[in-house]
Amino acid sequence: MKQRIGIVLLAGLAFFACTPNNVKSDVEIVKILDSAKVKGCFALMENGTAQFVISDLSLYKDSAFAPLNTFFAVPSLIALDRGYINHNSSSWVSADSIAYYQSIIEKIGRADLLKSIDSLHYGKGIVSNDLNTFWKDESLRITADEQLGFIKKLYFNQLPFQKRSQDIYKKMILKEDNASYKLSYIAGALTGPNPAQWLVGYVEENKHPYFFVMHINSDNGVSGLAILKSILLQQGFLKGIR
Repeated sequence: MKQRIGIVLLAGLAFFACTPNNVKSDVEIVKILDSAKVKGCFALMENGTAQFVISDLSLYKDSAFAPLNTFFAVPSLIALDRGYINHNSSSWVSADSIAYYQSIIEKIGRADLLKSIDSLHYGKGIVSNDLNTFWKDESLRITADEQLGFIKKLYFNQLPFQKRSQDIYKKMILKEDNASYKLSYIAGALTGPNPAQWLVGYVEENKHPYFFVMHINSDNGVSGLAILKSILLQQGFLKGIR
């Protein structure tokens, strides 16, 4: 039996004030999810107006899930602060394996990692002693709302890490950069009996950021990124006209 550490991770990162005045439910997003035969939620927030487009408000605010690989943002930022990662090295640029991030987590150590999780108010739950699985075994859970809060704070360098570390990490998650838009995101996926996918990030057009989060459940091998791009296109993004 796993030894448990009695730390309850309280309060979300965001809990944005969603009201009838700033939230729009878009049935077209639901149609895209249904067409892909997935269930889940999607939210998009325009920074300037704090207007939301959401496919399932209750699921967005009230349902918490394992963060999966999106959690690796936390140890990465800690490691950048401490100089554990040489951001110019090819190992950092190409680090896609779980083993790579597990080695970072082990180097940080359980106590310091938990302090950082607690200071970030990163989700809720009781983190077990097993540092190889807590981010995917539902020991730690996070809502889509909290994920959106985290990525928004990262964008504006408002997380409790050095500005340099946050700037470096933002360069690492920049996936597409062209004349029309910039697309940055962190992703997480879980296969098996309870498959799930996260995509958390922001799209920038004409120097205006729009933050998004998507959590879906699917066992049909669908690409979460393809669904995300379909939704962004439906919302008028990726064309340089927003």
